[in-house]
Amino acid sequence: MPNRDCRVGFMWNTAFDSFDYGDRHPLRPGRFRMIRDYLDSAGLLASANVVEIEAEPLSMAVLERVHSSEYVESVRRISQTGEGEIDIDTPGFRGIYENALMLSGATVTGVRAVLSGHVEHFLSPTGGFHHAKFERGGGFCVFNDIAAAVHELKQHGLNRILVADFDVHHGNGDQAYFYDDPEVMVISFHEDPEWMYPHEGYVNEIGSGRGVGYNINMPFPMDAGDSVYRYAFDELVPKLIDLFRPQFILFLPGFDAHYLDRLAHLKLTTTMTRYITGRIHNAAHKWSEGRLGVVTGGGYHPDSLCWGVASVMSVLSGREYSPPRQNPPFKDDEETWRTVHETVDQVKDSVFPVLGI
Repeated sequence: MPNRDCRVGFMWNTAFDSFDYGDRHPLRPGRFRMIRDYLDSAGLLASANVVEIEAEPLSMAVLERVHSSEYVESVRRISQTGEGEIDIDTPGFRGIYENALMLSGATVTGVRAVLSGHVEHFLSPTGGFHHAKFERGGGFCVFNDIAAAVHELKQHGLNRILVADFDVHHGNGDQAYFYDDPEVMVISFHEDPEWMYPHEGYVNEIGSGRGVGYNINMPFPMDAGDSVYRYAFDELVPKLIDLFRPQFILFLPGFDAHYLDRLAHLKLTTTMTRYITGRIHNAAHKWSEGRLGVVTGGGYHPDSLCWGVASVMSVLSGREYSPPRQNPPFKDDEETWRTVHETVDQVKDSVFPVLGI
């Protein structure tokens, strides 16, 4: 990867951690401060080419375009009383409406900073709420910042937007928003939906109408590791990106696919995080004039989450960072390789002919 001193915006607001899903919920208060402190301790925020950008809450104009008025009003009611739930895994609390506006607004603030030329890339310690749909939330997601960011980009005349989603859970909300939209290509690498929430994201879900072929799902078997993941990436993603020639890339690195993560079963290391980030970063400079936004998404082990975010910032900023040595408990075996080979071939057969690859 060539050395570049790219201008990188780090999104921040002290209100990020103003949430409380309860003591036993995987999302814990202090999560975002922990990420910021780790990046700071690693020297990744002190570089001259890294600037802190104050996140602003999502505007009503954008919110009302990406969510139904009934759903927005239900979140407001829960926020006022602290009673009720967004979904079974996303309990309500007092102030959830304001917190969700800030967390999703950070992504849109970052998009605007890139479009203005203030920075080439942004990295947010939050964002990636890809389970929220037009009329409901869930999966720890209240308002869909990716949909809001795409709306913002389209308002500025962009019509080829790539959502590169490597979160271990399929982005069913994003898929629902853009399923028939040829101006948004969604590439999702995730654990097999047969047993993994949200039980969507099968290979045959390739889009509809004018959007056929622009929704790409690559599910992985349990215990898949770096080797098969890199194979699938190299076989699929560069060809898709080069065909689509995105004008802006929204990137979820997939920190919860790490072998230490508590909510999934893949066995990746930050070596793969760095590899994928490098390829996406290069693609942004090749096709998108460097315009790249990174949102954190999941990641529920504090160490692997911090290592992953630091690896991404290292690639974007060109600054050195090396995480601790990692030793996943399994290597990719013959059965895993066979399954991934077959799935990659199915993805190619499903979307490549439609797209003319």
